Amino acid sequence: MIAAKSFRFMLKYAGSDPIGFTRMLGRRAVEEFCASPSGIAQTEFGGVKYELDMSLHIVMRKYFYHTHEMYLERIYDRFLRPGRTFVDIGANCGYWSAYALSKVGKSGEVHAFEPVPQYFAILRRLGELNPGYKVMANNVACGASAERRRMEIVLPQPQNFGNHNTNIGSSSLAPGFLAHAKGLTQDIDVDVIPFDDYALRHSIDPDHIGLIKIDVEGFEGSVLTGMSDILSTVGRKVPILCEVLTDLSREQPLDGTQTIALLKRFGYRCFNAVNLKPIDDGALHFEENILCM
Repeated sequence: MIAAKSFRFMLKYAGSDPIGFTRMLGRRAVEEFCASPSGIAQTEFGGVKYELDMSLHIVMRKYFYHTHEMYLERIYDRFLRPGRTFVDIGANCGYWSAYALSKVGKSGEVHAFEPVPQYFAILRRLGELNPGYKVMANNVACGASAERRRMEIVLPQPQNFGNHNTNIGSSSLAPGFLAHAKGLTQDIDVDVIPFDDYALRHSIDPDHIGLIKIDVEGFEGSVLTGMSDILSTVGRKVPILCEVLTDLSREQPLDGTQTIALLKRFGYRCFNAVNLKPIDDGALHFEENILCM
């Protein structure tokens, strides 16, 4: 079964890449009709080993068969090559970190940030399984300033195994983001750092960054504020793939137009990451993936 939002994204993708879309359908058929492994399973991206606990959530099946958000793969393929640096902010279980690691190779670097301990453990395991690669797994969140902050998290539960809307990727630092799902959440305190500080401390050259991916469930404005030095780099703009959320009806409104406006103030052009057309910030769905260059 395809989640509603994935179906919408795939239809949008189809018009921009019909051949690639046909291949996606074939991969999706393999996932649909093949038996799913159980327990701890391992898959590979071009020689990069990636270990999964299939009991956590149904999305692990998509990770195993490499069918998770396939419509974004051409973004990673376009911007990542051997020797490049990939930054994964909101890495969760590290699917895109593993994919990116196979693209940047042993001469490149992956810097990944995941504050939830249970998911960070999977991310850390990626580095352990691939000792010849450079994986910097950080058990912190990124934000506007260095602080200790309360985070609402969604942990694996049997009653939540097949939930695509509020799932193990829904944890958020945005106040009130999960107010509608209190029965599925718990609060923890996490460390937050500005990415600019991290980049300075680790001597990350913006010119070497192939792509920054941001997926932080409504906290994207704070993350971008904390990387203003990176955003204002003169010359080549560091490519950013960012999930932007919009819901003005909430008690704590989510306004994707503000995130897009912030990026444009730094000189970025913003495109819909699914069909690569200029983003229409007057017609944003709840969830949009934008490519900013």
